[in-house]
Amino acid sequence: MGKEISVKTAELAVGHNDDILKTGSVGSCVVITLYDPKAKVGGLAHAMLPHNKKGEPSTSPAKYVSEAIDNLVAGIEEIGGDRKHFVAKLVGGATMFQRLTENKHSIGNMNAEVSREHLQKLGIRLDKEDTGGSSGKMVEFHLTNGVVNVTTKL
Repeated sequence: MGKEISVKTAELAVGHNDDILKTGSVGSCVVITLYDPKAKVGGLAHAMLPHNKKGEPSTSPAKYVSEAIDNLVAGIEEIGGDRKHFVAKLVGGATMFQRLTENKHSIGNMNAEVSREHLQKLGIRLDKEDTGGSSGKMVEFHLTNGVVNVTTKL
């Protein structure tokens, strides 16, 4: 039987076989899952912000979207994943305070957009996404089959 691994904001985790990776409190943050269906390995990152504007190394492996994706790719490759088989899914990127921010300029929207761009740059196929809106979500990623369950919190 696999492990159930909880991932907090600005963290990531990788696993294999029948592990389950979980995270909650996904609002404007974006959750990126990567899965190699041949090796049955994958990972989940819970990224907070689109860009590292200071350019200094982050103390958290998944604080910024592109760093989170790069670290996730490296972690999955370390446990036997092959990038050419990776499939990505995105969750989150909500506009939590719609009255304060124009939707296209919200942190959530920018998180989702930077995720899409960085995955494309790395040649990783984006399979599905549940992004936008104004509600928080919880995510559960099953490494047995790559299924991502999303629960919306109203």
